[in-house]
Amino acid sequence: MICSLSHSELANYISRQLNHFFPDGTAVSALQIKKICPEALKRLGVSISATVNTNKYFWQHGQPWFDHLNSDQYAMFLYLLARVAGEDTSAKSKKVATKIFLLNKALHALDVYFEIKLPEIFLFAHPIGTVLGRADYGNYFMVMQNCTVGNIDSRYPVIGEKAMLCSGSSVLGHSVLKDAVCVGAGSLLINAQVPANSTVVGRGKELRILRNHPARWSNYFKS
Repeated sequence: MICSLSHSELANYISRQLNHFFPDGTAVSALQIKKICPEALKRLGVSISATVNTNKYFWQHGQPWFDHLNSDQYAMFLYLLARVAGEDTSAKSKKVATKIFLLNKALHALDVYFEIKLPEIFLFAHPIGTVLGRADYGNYFMVMQNCTVGNIDSRYPVIGEKAMLCSGSSVLGHSVLKDAVCVGAGSLLINAQVPANSTVVGRGKELRILRNHPARWSNYFKS
């Protein structure tokens, strides 16, 4: 994957952001960030490589491309960087992970805690105002702006592969989305059961299940 900054430049860039936003007397060094950058970039590369290579924002010269000034990509990267940092259970690493999570929240109004396990392949599409909770997420997960995935009575959704959450949609409680489900803009799912290959629209008890268009994901993913 081609990167707009070298590992050293990216580490310096992130450490400066963290220390500017969180001047608590415990500075995060560029070296700390540089140690975890390669793994986070490797994981990001898996998702970007799965996108269609006609996407000029994710591909350059026939290769997957990470641009630190592309906010969707940077939000994805910060989530992964926080997650890698949080996999080290030391108090120091947890604090770094928390700061990276909060930086992502400050920059993108995106709430995805580093303990949330997103799938290997996922895509953020201008995800401002989105909150993703501790659901079971399948691969090829795509989420847009102002979406919520959360619990009711400590029960979280199960989301199959190739799920797309369109703007303003919410999936709550013990909702189960089978594979290839698109949740329409503004829809609200509460403990809902949605069959595979369908689009669901509406709110609460007024949900409607429509046949999905199989070409929908081909605009974003190769698979």
